[in-house]
Amino acid sequence: MTAELEPGAVQHYEDALYYDYTYRRRVEDVGFYRRFVRQHGGPVLELGAGSGRVTLPLVEDGAEVVALEASAAMIARAEAKADESLAPALRKRLAFVHGDMREFSLDRRFNLVLAPFNTLLHLYEPGDFARCFRCVAAHLAPGGRFVFDVRVPSLSELARDPDRVYKARPFKHPTLGYKIQYEEQFRYDPIKQVQHVTIRFAPGEGAPKRSKVHEVLLSQRQIFPNELRALLALGGLELAGRYGDFTGRPLDESDAQQIVVARAAK
Repeated sequence: MTAELEPGAVQHYEDALYYDYTYRRRVEDVGFYRRFVRQHGGPVLELGAGSGRVTLPLVEDGAEVVALEASAAMIARAEAKADESLAPALRKRLAFVHGDMREFSLDRRFNLVLAPFNTLLHLYEPGDFARCFRCVAAHLAPGGRFVFDVRVPSLSELARDPDRVYKARPFKHPTLGYKIQYEEQFRYDPIKQVQHVTIRFAPGEGAPKRSKVHEVLLSQRQIFPNELRALLALGGLELAGRYGDFTGRPLDESDAQQIVVARAAK
């Protein structure tokens, strides 16, 4: 039976409207995945599809996509956007599955399995990676590829003072409807290699009198580049290519992210 998801893998994704607002300017990765799918073809399985930020453009290009997502709120948001924006013929090419990327069985194989935008950073233990990657390997068609992007750990960020509060400019929260003061605090667990971010929304201008401070936990596993090969091997996968940005440039020591192409191990 699939283990319950940790709070840091859930809370950040419970407000899909705020999620879309926060990442509305993130588009480089969308272009990369669209190009990759056009070049290699579908069908496509997307892990951690969220509210459809990457999913819907792939379907608009004509790809058949199965979108796996653990958050019911995200699926509801993605389905509403798909129903509104996709022509009926394209809408039939998209299916949403509520599920856990550590344990899924779809009884079919895919030419491409994608996991965009740090999805895999919500795998916290080696066993989680092994289970997820075994599922991926079982769902890859012969010659298929598993493509994903994750942050490269920043040592300066991981060394942040856990007592320090980082503040951003106030903004109008799209769900709450009033201004909030946005704050973050960081705590890194060096044993488990997990960065815990406490996101705090404090009521600001126009907030109802009894409004309270709301906190959300975001926990992300830090995957160092040389560690990645071993994690892939746990699930029967191997590295086929790796880039340092979404143009396809090779990964180097200055890059903040790693875009990975993997395949079933020979």
